[in-house]
Amino acid sequence: MSLFEYDAPVVGLREQKKHQTRLDLCRAARRSVLERGLDATTVEDVAKAVGVSPRTFFNYYETKLDAVVGPVGEIGTPSARAQFTAGGPTGSLIEDLAQLYAAGFDAEVLEDISQVSEIVRTEPRVLAGLVTAGAKHESAVAGLLSARVGDVLAPEFASLTAALMSTLTMRAAMAVGQHPDRPLTAALHDYCAMAARLFAPTPAHETTDNRRRG
Repeated sequence: MSLFEYDAPVVGLREQKKHQTRLDLCRAARRSVLERGLDATTVEDVAKAVGVSPRTFFNYYETKLDAVVGPVGEIGTPSARAQFTAGGPTGSLIEDLAQLYAAGFDAEVLEDISQVSEIVRTEPRVLAGLVTAGAKHESAVAGLLSARVGDVLAPEFASLTAALMSTLTMRAAMAVGQHPDRPLTAALHDYCAMAARLFAPTPAHETTDNRRRG
């Protein structure tokens, strides 16, 4: 199935707005922590920066630390998740995972990576929160995979997929940070291809050459 043969499901405007508000609150929280520290950052400050009420803030995050950690359970965008669970866009699991993960990264998110790196150096609680959030990420991946294939998958498979795709996406994002003109999807595709080489059979001529060199 090609990209042009697949019709992506339509995702409502309300879901898109909720997704954006969740990201805006996360970014505002991170900026505040970088400027003032976690203790001096308040929910009221974060909500005001985004133009919403503190009550609205709590519709998205339970604490300010949760906001700094970010929407871990959200992989990609609402439309990309709908497309993935419907079996698209290409029909190849690894290719579609790459496009799903890349869909959640824009220029601002790439900038967020450097912000988070700086925050965890001074705020150990944020690092602990990111570690704890890993379980939520695995659960979200398991849900998406199960919705796509229609089966109950082994927890080990979901856990491995989440860890592998997170690592590959982070590496690709760091590479794009050095070469901003390159699309993240292309960089992530290359990293997936590099990972696949670990499991590819070694050609006979390469094995023979290596023995001769030895």
